[in-house]
Amino acid sequence: MSNILTNELALIKDAITSYDNYQDNVIIIEFDNTSSSFELKNFAASIPSRFDAMILISLSDGEMEIQIDYVTYKACKNSLTLIMPTHITHFIGGNDHLKGWVLAISKSFLQAFPNKQHLPNVISYMQFKKNPLTYFGDIEYKSIYSSLDSVRNKMRQHAHLFYNELIKNALKMFFLDLGNVYLSKKERFTPPTLSRREELFVDFLALLQNNCKKQHDVKFYANELCITTQYLSSILKKDSGKSASQWIQEALMIEARGMLKTPRINVQQVANELNFPDQSTFGKFFKKHTGMSPMTFRKS
Repeated sequence: MSNILTNELALIKDAITSYDNYQDNVIIIEFDNTSSSFELKNFAASIPSRFDAMILISLSDGEMEIQIDYVTYKACKNSLTLIMPTHITHFIGGNDHLKGWVLAISKSFLQAFPNKQHLPNVISYMQFKKNPLTYFGDIEYKSIYSSLDSVRNKMRQHAHLFYNELIKNALKMFFLDLGNVYLSKKERFTPPTLSRREELFVDFLALLQNNCKKQHDVKFYANELCITTQYLSSILKKDSGKSASQWIQEALMIEARGMLKTPRINVQQVANELNFPDQSTFGKFFKKHTGMSPMTFRKS
């Protein structure tokens, strides 16, 4: 697992109502803010960051907001949020009645998973990456939870002679059951027809994720999309309330915060990585958006 995930678990494990672990590669957590001191926000990324894992967060009660790839989603009862290793994730907040579960599977475990056609293809087919939040009916949600419970029961059979295969097969069945729930309703997996404006918005977000560290100029993104800078900003403003330059600045801040929380990287290296001409310019940019210097943020 990534250091982010492992460190968070190490800090909160004493307060978790239920915690099952398979070789630090598969982790299942039950959380209930109404009866425990454990809070989901202690697990979720408190600053924008990436996990080196695939994480499913499901709510059986309560509401929370989570930002994934710069887009804010509101999860509530019977919802499932899937965070892929490529997602930039930021837990924004939730109420005091959060109840549900978390399933985390390390990226390395996924890559080594046997018979991969049973796992990644189902996820890809459901287009989870582009649609990270889904709501279910009561019966559907109970079915998914029952399948997860089966995985947990298998994880507890440590004396089983074929323990490793037992876990892998249980996970395979979980994702097949999850896929069955999704695919049983055609509207869940039929790609929506996007307008030209919506397509441009989606394409801009993809460009931003891949290029924000090096490309800070709106003109670059407009040229890549073969439209004018004015038209790009008008599209984004209409659909999100933010201009192109605001999107770029927010993306830079997400990357900056994440890197500044990494001890092995100094401020000058962050400035270089984000393509600022010097550390002073980066410092002014960062302070403008946070009210504090990069070093003060790092120490906070």
